[in-house]
Amino acid sequence: MSYETIDTADVDRWMGKEVGGEQLREPVSRSDVFRWVQAMRNPNPAYFDRDWVDANSLGAFRVPQSLILACTIRHGAHTSMQGEIPGGRQMNGGDEWWFDAPVQPGDVVTSQRRALDYALKETAFAGPTLFQRGETIYRNQHGTQLARQVSTSIRFLAANLKGGGGGGKKEGADAPVFSGEQIAAFEQERLDYARSLHRPVPLARSELQPGLCLPVRPIGPHSVQSFTCEQRAFLYTIWGNLADDGLPRTARKIRADAAALDPEFADGLFHGASAGHTDSSAAAQRGMPRAYGAGATACAWLVDYVTNWTGAAGAITHCKVQYRNPILVGDVTYVSGEVTAVRDLADGGCEVDLSLKTVNQDDRPGTTGTATVRLHD
Repeated sequence: MSYETIDTADVDRWMGKEVGGEQLREPVSRSDVFRWVQAMRNPNPAYFDRDWVDANSLGAFRVPQSLILACTIRHGAHTSMQGEIPGGRQMNGGDEWWFDAPVQPGDVVTSQRRALDYALKETAFAGPTLFQRGETIYRNQHGTQLARQVSTSIRFLAANLKGGGGGGKKEGADAPVFSGEQIAAFEQERLDYARSLHRPVPLARSELQPGLCLPVRPIGPHSVQSFTCEQRAFLYTIWGNLADDGLPRTARKIRADAAALDPEFADGLFHGASAGHTDSSAAAQRGMPRAYGAGATACAWLVDYVTNWTGAAGAITHCKVQYRNPILVGDVTYVSGEVTAVRDLADGGCEVDLSLKTVNQDDRPGTTGTATVRLHD
């Protein structure tokens, strides 16, 4: 198959430069936290159940470490999508995170953004493909650095997709059909996992050895409803919550005059890149067989999965994830992890390295990653 050439002229001029965009206007609220936990379908009562928190003498709700993923525009991935590519399409290929301090209710989170670099490679699905990177640094109102993110976007030409823009896959390809027995078994697995969070067992240092497997977390089945809830929990999607910082960035392709009267016309879930999360026709334009979940959501699942395991005894300091296959409407997801290394620290705590992955009901890989956790003494 012959491929068209990608024109990177406009991409080149952004490399190494600061990237602008909107900043969140409003401080993070407790309701934002609850909405995030609900959208990520995380049954950990430490994040939302006041009676459970009081009964276990915790004093206050915990805030999920994954909440930082909700605190910038377009999942932080837009730094890796700077520069126009005529006829181009793009998707999130992966994210790397360094966590410094947690987001707290009342924080006003701002982002400092920069385009980094790109590599042009040949891929089986679209021929010449850009793997482009960008950086976002998150700070609170005191200037404290909360986290650093490096996002990788996969950019290609629609004309080069196998199948002429549908990725060789039938638009709206059928979702899996589960029997009543299969649904009941899956629901029981979800309840078993949730029950383990209501009766947490403290991590014992003597049990932290390479090869230790974390309990599997089931999520789903995924639906248009669940994908909609996920997207709406990202704080940048809330009308009125953004103010442009005035810095240069690649312009969004929106109907600006219409959006000035009715913000729905600038809402990506209705008119834009996010439409593929709930509309299989829009998903087909990105080579997906049907509506698909956001990569940032899969990253949040992995972060939540690890911090559910550590409880209040630890936090993730670093993680790196790759989005190998999309999360599709109708699928179920199983999250699993394994300890790969343990290091004792001079202060009595320890660091634990983990390998992480998700698979669907057919054991098809979804997201893979690694994480390093700092456990307290």
